[in-house]
Amino acid sequence: MADNVVIVESPTKARTISAYLGRGFLVLSSRGHVRDLPEDELGVDIHNGFAPKWVIRNRKVVAELRAKTKGAKVIYLATDPDREGEAIAYDLMELLQDGHRFARLLLHEITPESVREALRNPGEIDLRKVEAQRARRILDRLVGYQVSPLLARVLAGRQFESLSAGRVQSVALRFICDRELEIQDFVPKPYWEVALQFPTDPPFLARYPRRLEKPEDLEGLRALVAEAEAVVERVEEEKILRRPSPPFITSTLQQAAGTQLGFSPRKTMQIAQELYEGVPIEGKPVGLITYMRTDSVRVAETAIAQAREFIRQTFGKEYLSPKPRRFKNKTRAQDAHEAIRPTDVARTPESVAPYLTPDQLKLYDLIWRRFVATQMAEGVWMRRKVTIRLGEAEFVASTSWPEFPGIARVLELEKLPDEGVALPVLVPGQRLPRPEFLWEEKETEPPKRYTEAGLVKKLEQEGIGRPSTYAQIVSVIQERGYVRRENGSLKPTLLGFIVTDFLRRYFPETVREDFTAQMEADLDRIQEGDLTREELLRSFYSWFSPKLKTVEELLSARQKPFQVLTDVSCPKCGAPMEVRFWDGELYLACSRYPECKSTRDLPRTVAFRYREGRVELAEGLRAAEAVPERLCSNCKVPMEVRHGRYGRYLRCPQCGATAPVSTGVKCPACAEGELVERFGKSGTFYACSRYPECKFRLPGRPQGPCPHCEQGVLYEDPRRHILRCSNPDCSGD
Repeated sequence: MADNVVIVESPTKARTISAYLGRGFLVLSSRGHVRDLPEDELGVDIHNGFAPKWVIRNRKVVAELRAKTKGAKVIYLATDPDREGEAIAYDLMELLQDGHRFARLLLHEITPESVREALRNPGEIDLRKVEAQRARRILDRLVGYQVSPLLARVLAGRQFESLSAGRVQSVALRFICDRELEIQDFVPKPYWEVALQFPTDPPFLARYPRRLEKPEDLEGLRALVAEAEAVVERVEEEKILRRPSPPFITSTLQQAAGTQLGFSPRKTMQIAQELYEGVPIEGKPVGLITYMRTDSVRVAETAIAQAREFIRQTFGKEYLSPKPRRFKNKTRAQDAHEAIRPTDVARTPESVAPYLTPDQLKLYDLIWRRFVATQMAEGVWMRRKVTIRLGEAEFVASTSWPEFPGIARVLELEKLPDEGVALPVLVPGQRLPRPEFLWEEKETEPPKRYTEAGLVKKLEQEGIGRPSTYAQIVSVIQERGYVRRENGSLKPTLLGFIVTDFLRRYFPETVREDFTAQMEADLDRIQEGDLTREELLRSFYSWFSPKLKTVEELLSARQKPFQVLTDVSCPKCGAPMEVRFWDGELYLACSRYPECKSTRDLPRTVAFRYREGRVELAEGLRAAEAVPERLCSNCKVPMEVRHGRYGRYLRCPQCGATAPVSTGVKCPACAEGELVERFGKSGTFYACSRYPECKFRLPGRPQGPCPHCEQGVLYEDPRRHILRCSNPDCSGD
């Protein structure tokens, strides 16, 4: 039996640390949390100071830990250095307490040096962190286990239906729903962009710096240009410095991995955890990055010095920033951990590539380059800007070019809009030949839906959640069916709108960003010792409890506290039908229930518009149900439309044969197959029935042949809600 035992939460982390410590140490894994609130009850004694009822999650694991730590002189608790890790360490100490000596190890990076340093300077469990974690867990339980049954009783008529309402996730869902309402209500407005094409050598464009919003403004500018002489007013040169961004924190890593690598927040954090805990390199596990749940851009002085020496030796002294670059946190940060950086900058992405999976390499490369760039010289670009006057109007032409790459040696920088544009030699006072007047009519576009990375950025800006919760928030609202990922963006489902509307009406604080952000700040105050767990919970429950009681009383009086009426009429009595929930699916029921018990299926993919508790569904249902008749190839009888987990499909009522739903539109690519409904991770799309021979597909429902080019088909653009032609060369699009 080893005298020294180290307990971590992850088996991978255990293997890495065990390889560093060798004999004399036994490294064990708790496999995550060892205690939690019970799943089948509230587990919080509201009348006794909100005392939690903790239960062991995995008795077998705890029994093994007790057996293997028996007789050990020292038990080092080396769980992650955040609130969750602190709570796991505390639970382990309580469950294994039998006279052992416990010590806390904080590992901000997992390298031999950092592990040995932590062993030389062990600490104690931070009880304030534990209290903050407990407060968050109890808050989430109070909301989830008390609001969810009410929501189920309102929509499904019974308490134990699979509906849930979370605390922090509700604000994120409201952001997505509000953005969708903006898109629904958006009315595009025309505007015009104007440029002049000068027939010089080489020819060049000069743009009017403002967009025109009225046709008469366009005609006025056209007339002015036709009469006035073009003269070069000013030629100016400026230096543009391309500065590095701060090293990654959790939110910025998730955003960058989402936009540059296409990783979801959850995938980003899973891979980052693997890089932190250690990957086998030349037969030995190595932790490649520092701890990945952080909101601080602080970097250790030793790491800065190592990076600067690496840059000097690898790229040359001219690529080194004149002095060490240090960044300040823009918002209040815990600052318990450094920014996310490589544990050893000398481990370049190229040197570790043979030992990493493709996704691990992509993320490590992103982190490594971002960090190295922080100590490199700025990139220097030059811009020449030419102002040309025609009467009272000024037009601008510009070009830019790199003079010194600087950080561009390790970072792929976006090109400047005018980079590489060819301009002739122009001097002030020079008269130019008469230009060609060019104009383009455009339309204002609706706001874009949030991507996963964009939602994380919004949560961070509003102070919602903390580094350890961003990925979970984004994942949970999708897992619950409140949001679906469509063409890379997050689109609320009808269920998501309904849940948000219910919370907005009866528990408005749960969907208000300022209130939720204040709750996060109060959790930080608990960690700092300025507030107690019970004070926060009592303050929360003082307003939360009466709101619960209001809904419960309405339900007890057999009233309907919340209805979602539609524009679909009941086929039996003509009353408006309402949206209801049963067995994991939405359906339509007569709003006069129980007098009228008429019901109707509601396909998951049906188009709808939601506004203030009312849903416009009729048009979407008609479009969804307009399916061209198809005979079963076996029985020669009409097939029926069915709704399954992956959308609609056709099924023969006699033999059970299935087929995709056809749109009746011929495939423009092969001219043989028809475009049929398909369903993937991003939702419904439309593809050729001859797949895989023909791989043509569209993101929106096809309407028919394009009347302009007669080569493509018109389809509904799911982003802009307009008709587009599938032919990219169609001038009528």
